[in-house]
Amino acid sequence: MKILILLISVLFTQTVTAETLKLNYSLFFSYMKTMYKLDYQHVTTAFYLVEQSSKGVCEIDKAEAVVDDKRDAIEFEKNGRLLPFYSDEHRKDGAMIEVETVEDKSCALQVTLMAKESELNNITFEKLSLVTTELEGVLRKNAGMIGKYFLPSYKGLRFKLIHPLDETTLPSGYSLANNGDLLISNDVIKSSKASQVLAYQTIRITPWIGK
Repeated sequence: MKILILLISVLFTQTVTAETLKLNYSLFFSYMKTMYKLDYQHVTTAFYLVEQSSKGVCEIDKAEAVVDDKRDAIEFEKNGRLLPFYSDEHRKDGAMIEVETVEDKSCALQVTLMAKESELNNITFEKLSLVTTELEGVLRKNAGMIGKYFLPSYKGLRFKLIHPLDETTLPSGYSLANNGDLLISNDVIKSSKASQVLAYQTIRITPWIGK
């Protein structure tokens, strides 16, 4: 199910031995279609290229949607993020996305459900409440009517911080993941004052999924 990809950020290992990575456009389209249907304002599905062994960034040099001899440029950020356009015509035509990376690395696609970058400034707990509700909504939508009953527990939000915390500086009610990410439960988010501002500079907000 697509939901498992979002939950654990599975790496899609397609064509990994050369500088040109070929990916099926329909994969991107299916995630974008979900977001278009839900019309959420605070969250998005992001597509990154990462090196398979180190999980480091694969910098992008060029990206195109290819159908037969026709090529259309795909927007991207050099830090490895692809920004494909939404086109049902390209899906129907069986388009492929061809990506040229800066270095010859073994790269793969990582799909990440996260808060929009525009939400990372002045993060109030009112905003976090909206973000966590929308993230859970996308997870359930991707799981489908039956799959949503088998989802792991959705505990709250995971924060990658500019300045990581340690146990000695951790506020009461917060916890840390094994990789140092800050974890805040839905219960804490709901019980906090809506106007309270998160005291940490944040790079990314993603779902906190239990086992």
